[in-house]
Amino acid sequence: MLAEYFVFWVLQGFVLLLGASLGHSILILKIRREENKRHELELALLEKRAEVLKEGKQMAHELEDALFKAKVQQEIDDIIKKDKPS
Repeated sequence: MLAEYFVFWVLQGFVLLLGASLGHSILILKIRREENKRHELELALLEKRAEVLKEGKQMAHELEDALFKAKVQQEIDDIIKKDKPS
């Protein structure tokens, strides 16, 4: 009778350890999946960032040209206004 209880409790201990082991493995699997998703999103952001930087540089160059042309036009207008007789 005592041996049966001992075997029963040993089996209960193994079942408990097996459950803890499986639970731990499942949690680790979920964590790794989330990390993989996060890394994929980071890579997607880096790819988009490169595209945005290229477009930003192009827009900055166009804006610089537009501001230069506006400044030149303003100076021309100022010169024309000064040359007009009152």
